[in-house]
Amino acid sequence: MSMEINASAFLKQLDLLNDRAVAAAQRGVLLAVDELGEESHGLAPKGKGGVLRRSQRVEVETKSGLRITATLSYSATRAMKSGHQFNYALFLHEVADFDPTTPGTGPKFLERPLKARSRRFLKIIADEVKKEMHL
Repeated sequence: MSMEINASAFLKQLDLLNDRAVAAAQRGVLLAVDELGEESHGLAPKGKGGVLRRSQRVEVETKSGLRITATLSYSATRAMKSGHQFNYALFLHEVADFDPTTPGTGPKFLERPLKARSRRFLKIIADEVKKEMHL
């Protein structure tokens, strides 16, 4: 007596479930990073013309099918007399003893909301996956 099991249909369904879960996680990451971006934008010093706030960039990358990385950054530079570029986005983020020109703003404008709301951001991602998988 012999028995043959063809698991290809089952495995194909697992692949589809995996693809849906990854897509849902990507959506969740985008939602979370968008929320972080909105909050950090409001905390970033406005300065002259809002150059720092407008420099906000978001990149989302998926590697190996399962590793999703989101990068939210600010990059505002100014030429110095020496000709070198001074990254004042980094300076304003890291220096705790400056007096911001915009009330309610200050240093660690990206780090503070990330630390304060990291659990919420993880929940946003998990909720997207649960919704997609009907859990």
